[in-house]
Amino acid sequence: MNSNADGAQPSPTQERSTAELVKELSEQVSVLVRDELKLAQLEMTRKGKRAGIGIGMLGGSGLAALYGLGCVIASVIAPSAGCWRRGWRP
Repeated sequence: MNSNADGAQPSPTQERSTAELVKELSEQVSVLVRDELKLAQLEMTRKGKRAGIGIGMLGGSGLAALYGLGCVIASVIAPSAGCWRRGWRP
């Protein structure tokens, strides 16, 4: 709690001045804003990490799908061109 000018603690019945209340309010608001900004930064860091992992997994699955599509196309073209009977010679 705040102390008086003589160093004594204010009694429960003694009212604090408006200046003291405004000073305490500004200190508390400052601490609250600082803490909220730290919390928001922490939350965004966590979300960013999760998003990065998700984007990496999406990229990997896209690459696997691309290779799979290439294999499907090759398996359709090779037999229709008769490559297996000729032993890959033109």
